[in-house]
Amino acid sequence: MPECVRCDRWFNTERALEQHQDTSSRHHICYPCNKDFPTAHGLREHYIQSPRHMFCRFCDEHFDDREELNDHYYDAHWVCQACKVVFTGEVNLHEHCRQSHADQYCVPCKRMFQNANNLRQHKNSAIHRERTVVCPMKGCSRAFVSTAALVLHLESGTCTSGMTRAMVDQLIRKLDRGGIITNPARMIAGPSSSTPRVTDQWATDRAWNGNAYECYLCHRAFASLTALNAHLRSPAHSDKVYRCPNAWYGCGEEFRTLSAFLQHVESERCEVRRFRSQMDRFIDGLSKGAMRLTYH
Repeated sequence: MPECVRCDRWFNTERALEQHQDTSSRHHICYPCNKDFPTAHGLREHYIQSPRHMFCRFCDEHFDDREELNDHYYDAHWVCQACKVVFTGEVNLHEHCRQSHADQYCVPCKRMFQNANNLRQHKNSAIHRERTVVCPMKGCSRAFVSTAALVLHLESGTCTSGMTRAMVDQLIRKLDRGGIITNPARMIAGPSSSTPRVTDQWATDRAWNGNAYECYLCHRAFASLTALNAHLRSPAHSDKVYRCPNAWYGCGEEFRTLSAFLQHVESERCEVRRFRSQMDRFIDGLSKGAMRLTYH
């Protein structure tokens, strides 16, 4: 005769035993796994722990597959982007991120970043910092959150003074006679040894390859001729003339523009940050030289 060991009972048929297990409060069965648990809690824990079951422990609901369960998590609950832990409310998620991901999480913005450097750049942006660095050029009243942003403004050619990246490079070359932050070998000189040669590159309709406008240097494709020429006038194909100075305990990394180098300094990723005062003197000299260039 079939026996229920847990209940110490015998039954006349297997069917009678099955009916007993289905209705008894001492039996909680997972039929897909053919497992019998003595309590409802035990069965629920099985659903949660078993990789076979796509079960939401917050809703006590089963799903057909992992994708469907994940969709449910994002639709009905709050998911930590960094560690994929699921929470029932935004407050719980926010507190988790604040405590567990402080190096990636902006608390005021409730925003997660890929790494600490991205978070640092976010905190140094105009979202969290005032625009206190004013453009010193005549007729320009724009203000920026950092020195790097100011230099990028001058390099881009958008300043009303008419400053360009070539002019910035020329001034820094004169200021950095010792080659501390520039590589003299890459500062290509023109007819006068004091003036760098700048080649203005542009493309014509002949750059069309049948599908897009193609850069003849890197073969990158662009939708318009204007975009291609903007690419050619950018630092994309320039020499890396700036370097993080080893003399100032820097890392030796090289950069195509002064603004890129300054962004590196401001990111505080290497020891060169200890020499910010020396860098400020370069920028002060750049500002004065730029004003002399554009005022006359």
